[in-house]
Amino acid sequence: MHVLRIAITGTHGNGKTTLARALSAKTGLPLIAEQARIVATEMGLTDCSRLLRDPELARTFQERVLEGQIAAQVKHPEGFIADRSTLDAIAYWKLYLNGSQENIHRETNRYIFKARLHAWKGLDLLVYVPPLNPPGGDGFRLTTHHIEADALIRRELRLLRESGRMPVVVLRGRTLENRLTEIELAIQQDTPEFIRGMTNSG
Repeated sequence: MHVLRIAITGTHGNGKTTLARALSAKTGLPLIAEQARIVATEMGLTDCSRLLRDPELARTFQERVLEGQIAAQVKHPEGFIADRSTLDAIAYWKLYLNGSQENIHRETNRYIFKARLHAWKGLDLLVYVPPLNPPGGDGFRLTTHHIEADALIRRELRLLRESGRMPVVVLRGRTLENRLTEIELAIQQDTPEFIRGMTNSG
């Protein structure tokens, strides 16, 4: 594994952004920011809870999040650290649109296929961060539904692990330092020279 395309996945409010920033600084790989926040700013959305009440808005929002994530990853073929993955997009599409009465079955299948394709073929490593209870709030992210979102994300991870297409690291540490160490160990076997440089850069 010479190219390192790493995505941090997990439900909202569990420290993914902090971890992604630290890992980017540690490795020197470019950081791909959470696309949901970028799209929200572009759409003037200040509270994700609106997406639970407005299926049409949620559909437009999640379409743009997925397209933004794919475009950002394609821009960095040399490697990156991504704050979320396209599999997260699947989870939140289902979370926001599950209660919709509209017939979106075909559209959902298309969305899932596209998101899985870019995760399964566009990443070298997926890092899963378990949920916190309760999740951290910042005025933008949801403060509820974190268990539901986590279950949807874990379902995607289970399918990915069963496929054997790439390693999935399930973090067990609670501190930032422990989490960084776990990620280092996960990729050390395949990229020892990279890890030596990573360890010495801090």
